[in-house]
Order: sequence, then C-alpha cells, then structure tokens
Amino acid sequence: MNSYIIITRLLLSGPSLFALASGYNLEVRHVQNFSFPHAGRHFGYRVLQVGDRVVVGAPGEGNSTGNLYQCQPGTGHCLPVSLSGSNYTSKYLGMTLATDFISGKLLACDPGLSRTCDQNVYLSGLCYLFHQNLRGVVLQGRPGYQECIKGNVDLVFLFDGSMSLQQDEFQKILDFMKDVMKKLSNSSYQFAAVQFSTDCKTEFNFLDYVKVKNPDVLLGKVVHMRLLTNTFGAINYVAREVFRQDLGARPDATKVLIIITDGEATDRANIDSAKDIIRYIIGIGKHFATKRSQETLHQFASKPAEEFVKILDTFEKLKDLFTELQKKIYVIEGTSKQDLTSFNMELSSSGLSADISQDRCIVGAVGAKDWAGGFLDLKADLQDDAFVGNEPLTPEARAGYLGYTVTWLYSRGLTSLLAAGAPRYQHVGRVVLFQESKDKEHWSQIQKIDGNQIGSYFGGELCGVDIDQDGETELLLIGAPLFYGEQRGGRVFIYQREQLGFEAVSELQGEPGYPLGRFGAAITALTDINGDGLVDVAVGAPLEEKGAVYIFNGQHGGLSPQPSQRIEGIQVFSGIQWFGRSIHGVKDLGGDGLTDVAVGAEGQVIVLSSRPVVDILTHISFSPAEIPVHEVECSHSTSNKKKEGVNITVCFQVKPLTLQFRGRLVANLIYTLQLDGHRTRSRGLFPGGRQELSGNIAVTRDWSCIKLWFHFPVCIQDLISPINVSLNFSLWEEEETPRDKRALDRDIRPILRPLPHVANTEIPFEKNCGEDKKCEADLGLSFSPAGSRVLRLIPSASLSVELILSNLREDAYSVHLNLSFPQGLSFRKVEMLKPHSQIPVSCEELPEVAKLMNRIVSCNVSSPIFRAGSVVAIQVMFHMLLNSSWGDSVELHANVSCHNEDSGLLENNLATTTIPVLYPINILTEDKENSTLYVGFTPKGPKMYFVEHFYQVRIQPSIYDHKVPALEALIGVPVSHSEGPITHKWNVEMEPPVTCYREDLDRLPSVAEPCLPGARFHCPFVYKEEIFVKVIGTIELVEKIEVAPAGNIEVGEASRGQERASLPDGLPAFCTTWTKSPDIYTVAGERESCSKCAGLFSRAYGWFLLVLCRKSFLPAVGSDPLGCYSRELSRNGAAPWDLFSNLSRGGVLKSVGSGAYSLWPDVSPIPHRPPPWSASAALFPSPSTASSISTSMAAMPPWPRYGLASSEAPGSRGQQRGLGNPRAELEELEPKVVGPHGRSGLSRNKEGHTVSPRSKQSALAKALLDAMSSL
Repeated sequence: MNSYIIITRLLLSGPSLFALASGYNLEVRHVQNFSFPHAGRHFGYRVLQVGDRVVVGAPGEGNSTGNLYQCQPGTGHCLPVSLSGSNYTSKYLGMTLATDFISGKLLACDPGLSRTCDQNVYLSGLCYLFHQNLRGVVLQGRPGYQECIKGNVDLVFLFDGSMSLQQDEFQKILDFMKDVMKKLSNSSYQFAAVQFSTDCKTEFNFLDYVKVKNPDVLLGKVVHMRLLTNTFGAINYVAREVFRQDLGARPDATKVLIIITDGEATDRANIDSAKDIIRYIIGIGKHFATKRSQETLHQFASKPAEEFVKILDTFEKLKDLFTELQKKIYVIEGTSKQDLTSFNMELSSSGLSADISQDRCIVGAVGAKDWAGGFLDLKADLQDDAFVGNEPLTPEARAGYLGYTVTWLYSRGLTSLLAAGAPRYQHVGRVVLFQESKDKEHWSQIQKIDGNQIGSYFGGELCGVDIDQDGETELLLIGAPLFYGEQRGGRVFIYQREQLGFEAVSELQGEPGYPLGRFGAAITALTDINGDGLVDVAVGAPLEEKGAVYIFNGQHGGLSPQPSQRIEGIQVFSGIQWFGRSIHGVKDLGGDGLTDVAVGAEGQVIVLSSRPVVDILTHISFSPAEIPVHEVECSHSTSNKKKEGVNITVCFQVKPLTLQFRGRLVANLIYTLQLDGHRTRSRGLFPGGRQELSGNIAVTRDWSCIKLWFHFPVCIQDLISPINVSLNFSLWEEEETPRDKRALDRDIRPILRPLPHVANTEIPFEKNCGEDKKCEADLGLSFSPAGSRVLRLIPSASLSVELILSNLREDAYSVHLNLSFPQGLSFRKVEMLKPHSQIPVSCEELPEVAKLMNRIVSCNVSSPIFRAGSVVAIQVMFHMLLNSSWGDSVELHANVSCHNEDSGLLENNLATTTIPVLYPINILTEDKENSTLYVGFTPKGPKMYFVEHFYQVRIQPSIYDHKVPALEALIGVPVSHSEGPITHKWNVEMEPPVTCYREDLDRLPSVAEPCLPGARFHCPFVYKEEIFVKVIGTIELVEKIEVAPAGNIEVGEASRGQERASLPDGLPAFCTTWTKSPDIYTVAGERESCSKCAGLFSRAYGWFLLVLCRKSFLPAVGSDPLGCYSRELSRNGAAPWDLFSNLSRGGVLKSVGSGAYSLWPDVSPIPHRPPPWSASAALFPSPSTASSISTSMAAMPPWPRYGLASSEAPGSRGQQRGLGNPRAELEELEPKVVGPHGRSGLSRNKEGHTVSPRSKQSALAKALLDAMSSL
C-alpha cells in the first residue's frame, strides 16, 4: 500500500520527443552539474537553494534509505546533510523540501514512516527542520502519527447446514472457518460458530474460544444437520443467544457476523435485532447463478450491500477468499467507531508535500480519511498538529488525495491563505483554498477550483506567484502534468487573485509533439532574472525527450503566454534524463549578483547561470540634415557639379537592465545598416553601390560611434517620402570559460533583451516651401477646346480630350488626377503634350464597380512633385464601343488632388466637359436619266425651256434608325439677275408628297456670281427608306442673241465674295451662264453648255450636304472629268487661287467618283472607292453624337476645321493631306484632262492666251470649293 502512494509521486515516466531550445538569459553552454556516488537515480528528485548552497533530496529506492545532500557551487562537491539527533530511519527522506524565504530555514520530510500495528502497516510522516547553515537537525516531528490501538472484534460464523449441501461442500466451509481463525489467532478477535438449518445450534461460543483457541478442536465434532434454510431465524438467534456477555461477548468489541450459505432462505422475518451487527454474507453454488437470486442476499447484509455480499460459484474458491476478507476485517478493526468502512490517520502519508512561511509549517496528509486527504498545521515544535480536511467528509471526496500539494498564498491582510491540491478528486482533480481564522485556531474552505479533464492530475503541482514582489500573491499556478490536448502533454492553468478568490485567466503549455511530456510536473517562481522588475516562472517537462525547462517572463497583470526560453536537457549535459523534474531559482550562487537556477534530473543536479540582460541605445545623425534636391534631380545628372552625398554617424551604448549585476559590461555587436530597405531599388547607396553595409563593434556603457557615407543614384523620382535608414544589430556570440571559473573583474558576456533590435530613422528631402517649410499648393484643372469637339459613332473612331493642369502656388506632392467617362468609351492611352512631355504621367483604369454608371481613369502626374507655377496639357484618348447605349451627348468629369492643398482651394480642382454625339445615317442619292441635261439658246431657237431635275434619295437601314429625327430636304435654286439675259422660275415636288415652302435668301445673283442660289425650298419629311425629289423650272431668254461668225459661247463661273465664307446657307447650283459682252458669239454647230450641278440638302438639327455631278459630253468640246468644265472669266487668264482663302481648316479634297469632289472632315481615309453616281451619307446630331462616314459620304456639319476630302483609296494620290499649301495640294489632286484627239487639250481665252485643260479644271475645282465653303 505504501509503495503505491510513493511511486505515484516519485516516478512520472513515459516516452518523449525532442526539440531544440531558444536562448535568452540562462546560460546553456557552460553549466555546473552535481552528483554524489551511490546516491541513486533519485538524487535530484527535489532541489532547493538554501543560503549559498543547493540542497538536493534523494529518496531511497529498493532497500536503500533516503538522504539529503548539500552541494557547494564554489567547489562543485556535495556532502550528506547531517541528521544527528534523529532516532528514525528515513526511507524516503528528500521527497519533500521547503524553505522559508525570509528566515532561510529548511523543512525536509519523509512521507513513508511505516510501522506494524496488530499485523497492519501504518504509514505516516517524518519531518526535520534545519537552520540555514544546515548544521544538524533543529527540530524533528512525526506529523499525523497514529498510535497503534488494537480494536476488539467479536466475530460469529453463521454457516449453512441444510440438506442441499453435500458432505464435501460442508467440509470446505469448516476448513474455511478454521483457516480464518488460525490466521487471526494473534489479533484482538474472538470467534464463535453457529450452524443453522431448520433450527440453530451453537457449535462453540466466545467462552469456548477463550478456553480453547484451537479451531480443529472447536469444529472437530460438528454434525451436518441436513434440513431447511431458515436464515432469518438464524440471524435473530445469533443476535439474542450468542452476542451475550455471559457467554464471553465483550461490551466494547465490534460485533461481526459472517454468514455462509448455498441457497435462499426458507423462512420470513425481520432482523432488526441485528442492526448493530456488521453482517457479511457469502453465497456459494449454483443457486445464486441469477441476478435475482443474488439480490435475495442483500437483505441480510449490512449497507452498502454491494460491499458486504460476496458470490462464489464453487466451494473451492472459499480458500482464496481470506485476502479479501482480511481487508474487510482490517477496515472493521479501524479506530473509527462512527464509520467502520474508512481509515482516519493510519495511512496518512503526511509529509508528501510541505510549505513553510514565517516558521509556520504545513504538511499534506493525502492518505487521511480513507485517502480523502487533508493537511496538518504543525505547531512550532513540530510535535503537535491540527488536521484540516474536507468537512463534511462526503463519499465523493474519498480517494481525492487532498494535500498532494500545498502552498502558502501571501496576503497583506491579517489572515493567511493556503491552497491544497487534490489531483484525484472525482478523477478530474480539485484545488481547495483555505483561510485561517483570525485567532489562528480554525481553517475554513473559501473556494474550490475543479479541473475539466479526467486523469489530468489537475492540482498535482501548485505555485503562488507574487508577480510584482509587493508581498501579496497575485497568481496561483495549477499544474496538470497528465493533461492531454493538441499533441501536448501537460498544462499549467493561471488563476489571478480577485478579491477573496482566484479566477482563471490563461494557460501555459509546452511544445507540440510531446503528448507524454509531463509539462507542469514542476513549477517554481524565480526571482526577476531578466531585469524588468517582475518575477519570472520556470516550468519543468521532465519527459519531453530528455526533459526540458521553460522560462516564462512576468508581465504586468500576469505571465507572458510564450516562453522566453526553452532549455532542453540534452543541450546542457549529454546522457541526461528527467531534466526538469524539480526546479528552484531564487539565489545568486556565483557571486555576480545574478540569480542562478538549479534543475533536478535523474541522478544529478544542473545549475544554470544567468547572463546580464542589457539594452542597446542607438543614435543616428546625418550631415546635412536634409538631402539637397539638386543632388538627386534628373536635371542634375548632366551637370558637372560635384555630388556631396550624406555623412551618417551611428552610435551605440550599453544600458544594463539587470541592475544587480556586479561587473563590467562589454557587448560585441554585429550591425547592418540598410537604406530604403522596403524598396527594390534604393534611393541611397553606400560606396560600391550597395544598399546595405555590415560591420561589428565593441560597445560599453559609454557611447561608441562609427562614421559612414552614402550617395544617390542618377534621377530619383520619389522626392517626397524620406529615405528610410534601418539599423539592425545583434550580439556576436563567442566561447567563454565555465561560469564558476570567471573572476568578477572579467568582462561577462551579456544578452540582449528579446525584442527586435532595430532602429529606424529617416532623412528627408529639401522642400521648396519657403521659410515655414510647409508647402501649400493650389491646383487648377480645366478642359481645353483643343480636344475632340464631337463624338462620331463610326467604326475605328476615337475621342480625345485635353486637360490643362496648373499649380499656382508652392510645390504639390503626389498629384492625383481622376477622369470619369461613360461606359461606351474605352481608355486607350494618355500623353503629356509638348513642351511638357518630360513631365511623367501614368494612368490606369480602375476596376469597374457594378453600381457606378461611369468608368474611371486614375493618373499620377509628375510623381512625386508638381513644381510651383507649372502648367501642363494632358491628352487622354479613348476608343469607342459602338454597341453601347448613347444619348445626345457624353459628359466627362475630372478632378485633381494632392497631399498638400488646403481645403479652401479646391474649387478649381474640378472640371466637366460635354461633347455632342453624332449618329450616322447612310444616304444614297442619284439623279435620274430623264433630268434636263442642258438647254441651248439660238437666235432662231425657242426663247423659253422647261427644266426638270429628278433625284432619288435612299436611306439605308442601320442600327441607329430609332435615333433618326425628322428630316428636311433643302433645295437651292438661282433667281433671275436684274440685268441678266435669262429669267428663272422654279418649283419642287416630292414623293411621298410633302408641302414645301420657299425661302428667299435676300441676295440676287450678279454678273460675277450668276449661279449663286437666291432661293431655297424647305421640304420636311419623316424617315423613309426611299424618297423622290423633282425640281421643275422654266428658263427664259429675255434678250436678243447676236451671233459672230467665228465666236465661241463661253461657259463662265462666277466668283464669290469673302462675305460668303462663313457658315453656309445653301448649296450653289452650277448653271449655264451667258456673258453680256457683244464680243461673244455662238458658232453654229459648235455650242457648249455646262452640265447642271444640283444641290440637295437635308437638315435635322444640323446641315447635311450631298453633292452630285454628272458628265455631259458635247461634240465640239473635249470631255471634262469633273463633269462641269469652266472657262476663266478673268481677262488676264490667271486662276483665281485667292478663292481658297475662304476654305475652312483641317480637311482634304477627295474624289467621290465619276469626277465629283466633295468636302470631308479630317478623319481616317475611306476604305474603298465608291461606285459612280453614288453620293454620300450624312450625319445628324440627335439624341447623341457620333461620326460614321460611309463609302462615299460627305459629312458637312456646321463646325469649323473642315476642308476638302478625297474618297480615293489609301495610298492613292488622293490620300489624306493637309491644306497648308492649297495651290500645290489642289494641283496634286487634279485629274489629267485629255483633248478629243488623245492629247492634252489647249484652248485660248478671249484675249488669246493659251489655257491648259489643267488650268481650266483648277478654276472649276476652285469654284466648286468656294461654293461648298459657303455651306
């Protein structure tokens, strides 16, 4: 029994794993270890620092006795502690050690003091009290010692003699009774025996037994009765007739009845007379094979019946029943008369745990009260004690092991607190807090803390921690070394003081991978070992591989959840086992002022020395304090000015944190200095083009400095954010001599506090911000009219906008421009226009947001500095998505911001522009064959002709048909000149029929401009796929024609004044004109006429022009590819090139087929040549704007920047050109004129000058352009 208790406490073995340790300020490379020959492997089970020595407990094993040893760090030797004056042999001395931190006294206990009492083994404790000098035992005591008091027991055997028993079975019952009496012959038992069947017979009574104690004699003449089984009657018989004082029954003896039967009772009665008798019944044989039959025996047994009924299937098993019966008898013989099923202090094992404070000694008594446990409050002389346990004692508390661990909890109040662990309470463990009364006579339970995992041994180790060393315990650490979770074995639960009790706040646990590591098997509060003024804690895990010790540093309000250091046993000593089974560290054992930590292992003790903890103070300075901008600007890269760079000074100083350290501190540092470490490309470089520089330096308590220099690469873009300078440093570890051989005047290797050893600083760039060094920018933003004026919905069309960005005040930092645009546009690119193209701009389209209607382009401008007074033009270009939904116009919104613009200056940071949308409409026009081609007046011919022009207009379907508004056809006709020889009358008809009205243009033709339209017909119509236009007129000759014999009829072309170069009101019709000069005559058979060039206009909200010209061939005149050939009317024959001055800018001349030319906007070339007789589609600005140019379409909206365009294919002579030189351009575009005989035709004007067909064509083209520009 005693060995079971001891092994549970002594050995916690099992498999383990291995992991490396992380170092802090406990030295692991140079340690001191102690051992003692023949002390056994339990040397080191307990360690304690007493004075300047280490006391080691070594409980005995096998036949050896336990002992105490004192080890001197200065010599490295250990000696046994003298036990002079002791009269006892201590088997397990050293299992429990405790010291008074104030007085230094040592309390050592052996919980295995055993002795025999009436053939029973009692187990209590033996404790010794030593002074700090350990010179002999001061006091010794036997806490919980139970005197051997023999209890009297009168036992009666009531055995069955019924007929169901065979003779051999009956004999076995007699043999069992004889065996029991023989084995208990030297005890305080008296025996009697009664056989029962139908009747009862006393075979011998207590007097007979006192006279003759020979069982063979007393039971030698028993005769088997062989009748019924009247069990009830038999029990009453024994109560009345056997337990009588006149028959030898003792009045102070315990009455015990053992009933042996093989069958159920054959009678009925009550047995109240036997209520004071302890009844134990044994049922034997086949009659008790069922549960119901077994339960019939419960009515005869004492309560609880389960403990007092025994069922045997054969009589042979009776002979093996004595061992179990002996335990029952042992219980019965206990000294407790109130509860005969439990022990009191017979197996107390007092001394399994102990604690001492201010000469108050407390020892645990785990075996007391049937192992419910408790503790003993020892008096000053260790002779008297007071037991404190579970009150009231409940069945649940039994076998709880209360007192397995005990610890004082210090308080600044007048009352004392004590925590006691019961690791086996209800299998989950419990810790009970006791409070002493003010008169120090009583203890009361004030709090119970239960574990939550079965078998975890919660409460197996306790430790109170005064974290801030103010005299009051703030933390209670509860170890559960058998706890299992997350592949970790063992856990420590932290409870914090709250008023009168403690509340759970956190947990500590070891490394994963050690499910049987026993983390928490040892817990101790160290002193402050890292110099932060707070107590630190060490936790042992003896089965994590070879054992490990964890150091947890104190922090305000508790403990750090992560260990500052994990020390593995294999790191400190090869071949070590169970490292961390015990720990203690409150003393300086090396003489340097620092706390050393003693750690117990199997057969040895390791002393770990502390290293002084230091901080390193740093200081970084620069010269100059700011980086001059001229050192890093791009423009400086081409100058010859010398770059000075920046000088940097880095200084270090040691600041000790463990102030109690006595000695000189020198820290050998390795440092690394890095520039712009967070960037891929650093803006600062050390010599050799390096971004970082490393070195080492010896640092003391005085400042130690190094001087360095760095420069800058060419062309730094980011001049806003300062250059980061990062300093990293660490200790340069080197080998040292063992700690015990170091002299105090030597430099001792310190350790840095476990924090990131990094110093960061910045050196800024110079700012062009005036004396206050505060830059105040004032940005302005607007849209320039130089961008696209309209958005044409045609393939491959694009849109560009131009933004003007300015800064009216000081430098702006991180200028950011956002441009919002509709979904139908797609961002293409951005450009900074000259002369500011060197200013960087970068843009990206932001991801689309489903809820937003617009898309956004975000741009960084002139990163990082937009200089004061800067004005830039930014062009943003977009592609167009034709399948998008469009409206009348598109809006673009822009805003600009920077880091240093005052909120009151943001009014001009926003800009908006609206651009009309032009939709394409595809119109094909054709004049019909039955139109009047020419008329001729001869002296003898008619004086009036009817003229008809027929036009067919087809509008081809497109995706924008639903956008087409109401249309209007405009037909311009000439009017009669007041002095002209010809009068005109005109009318217009349309199919489908519409009502047209005439508008006089308040201008009359002149001799110079006879074909200028003087009237215009307005014919509104709705969208139709096809319409017909009929222009009807009469031309009447009102003056006589004179004929000259060799004259020519000249076809002239009237010029137009400068006043018609503005927005056009109509299309000039080309008509046949006659000069009034009497010198012009018509040659019979050689008449000339000009083909009609009729103009058709369509208008919605803008103007639409279609130009259609037909060729006319006359027998006497060469073919003119323009279809309208002309004669120069000027007398000197010079071509009137000045008419081109009226042309608008930005266009080119393009042939539209069959010799026709039309005016086009400056857009991409037409992809292919149109067929003859086709005209063009037009654009209308309705509900939105787009531009689409069909194969042969001349779009003529009333906006500037239009010129002439040719529909020749790309790469031809008519490809897109500007009109910087109109004369050269037109000459380049003119087609060749071939005479009737296959050669270039030459003609003469009326002055006789030779005029080439090319000149004639140029004049006609000029007149055509002039007429079209009037639109």
